Amino acid sequence: MIQKLSLKDFEHNISPATWYAADDLVQAGRVKNLREIERHFWVALVETDEGNYESEVMITPHKIKAYACECFTEGRRLMCPHIAATLIKIRQFYEQREETRRAKAEQKPANELTRFTVQTALDNATPEALADFVRDFARRDRDFALALKTRFAAHVTEAENPYALVLDSVLPKLNAKAKISEPDFRRLRKALDGLEEQLDLSQAALDYRGMFQIASAIFLKINPLHSKAEGNRRSALLHFCQKSFEALGIIYTSAPSPELRESVWETLFVFGTKSVFPPELERDALRFLGESAKDEAKFGRLRDMFDHTPYPAPTFMLQLFLSALAVRNMPQAAVRVLEDYLEKPDMVKAAFLQLYYLRHWEAATLVGEYFLSKNIFPVGQSRELENVLLFIAEQTDDRARQTILLRQRFLLSGNTDVFEKLKIAAAKNWPKERDKLLAELRSKGDLPKTAALLASEGDLENLAELIESQGDLIMLQRYESAFLPEKKDFVQARYVAFLDQYLAEHFGAPAAQYVRLRLSELLQKGEEEMVMQIIRELTKRFPERISLPGELVELFPRSKRKMI
Repeated sequence: MIQKLSLKDFEHNISPATWYAADDLVQAGRVKNLREIERHFWVALVETDEGNYESEVMITPHKIKAYACECFTEGRRLMCPHIAATLIKIRQFYEQREETRRAKAEQKPANELTRFTVQTALDNATPEALADFVRDFARRDRDFALALKTRFAAHVTEAENPYALVLDSVLPKLNAKAKISEPDFRRLRKALDGLEEQLDLSQAALDYRGMFQIASAIFLKINPLHSKAEGNRRSALLHFCQKSFEALGIIYTSAPSPELRESVWETLFVFGTKSVFPPELERDALRFLGESAKDEAKFGRLRDMFDHTPYPAPTFMLQLFLSALAVRNMPQAAVRVLEDYLEKPDMVKAAFLQLYYLRHWEAATLVGEYFLSKNIFPVGQSRELENVLLFIAEQTDDRARQTILLRQRFLLSGNTDVFEKLKIAAAKNWPKERDKLLAELRSKGDLPKTAALLASEGDLENLAELIESQGDLIMLQRYESAFLPEKKDFVQARYVAFLDQYLAEHFGAPAAQYVRLRLSELLQKGEEEMVMQIIRELTKRFPERISLPGELVELFPRSKRKMI
């Protein structure tokens, strides 16, 4: 069921991304042919780079009752940018119509003033009367009171952070499981919109202290709410968390005041100790705090924080300390720290991937290799870690590690693509690597991969010896195309030997049908004469098999059967 929203402020209940996309469509003139085809029922055509979409909206009166769009997939409920753009145009239509009515009314003659405006009232009111009015009106209108507090919070000098007090005034007192009501969330969203506007003004004026007060207030108050919110509410709150985090980063890199920069670090450090960053901001926070470990004093704070954290440490704190160790060029220490988490493979894997994403590749490589050797991961996760390690080795042009990883993978899979990559990685060392690989495969008795390696290298002599001494018909058929041009006698002799062995152990019509099927595959490669020779030899060796000749001659048309 679609929640009824007010047309005048529906943007407070959709995600910022949807609102900005809709506003861009309207500004670009992409909303076409807007019309009210029935009372309260509007349609429009919205043109986009992906295609044109017809949107439908029902409004009764000034309440959004229902909407639909051609872009909707099955089960979709959230508003899309095309619907939002249509609603903006409808609201503009209503506002323009109302403005036209007011303009007509103002054109009527009057005895003294032709128009009584807000400016007229302000010009004629005394400061005392104006203050009394504002105070009285703020008591009766909560939205006006909120806008007043947000706009003039910067002028309050008694409070350490007046913007935090503004948010406190609109945050409901909730227990841990309670949800914010719709009216309360609307007021919170309005306060945040006002604070965002003040934040932008402070940044434009290079007022870094004002930026810090606003950004830290939003970060402090909204992060706990964000983790409990869902859907559009969560997206909206995440936008403000990200905006405040970005502002804190700007202050840290640009503010001339060392004390202010230190306050930014301290704010984010305290958040880190509580592990309350939204998941979408965790990596950025890890990067910011981890890089600060280049400073000896800050690394000491991070180390003390981790040392005094009970085991097992929260994921964020563990990954932060590992990042700090990597920044301090202590990758082996990262391995030692994670040894305590050997029985928690999920935390080890998450830490490894975070080191990779933060581009601490030396630490990630040591961690990945060490814990893969411990066999603590399921097969799928091990393959995922190996892929990451291989990517790191490729990006850092570490040929030795590439060779080791690719050799291990070929030993497991026998994949020809992996084999070709292994040859490229080994480069001039390939002959030694190939001999080492062959020796390992033979020691394991892995005939299929040994044959695959010999075939890829074009070593037909050793491949023929392997097939003759240890192979079977399946192995012969897999590589027979490599022998047919120049070693037909070998192929024919092996077919006769393998089929002879089969017929010696199997009897009757099923055995004859099996031989026929195997020879039909060779016949399809154009080796008609060879197939005839094989049939002659087999029927000569097994003259007592009555069904064998009749079954095998069926491979040829009647005109050629006499030749067999």
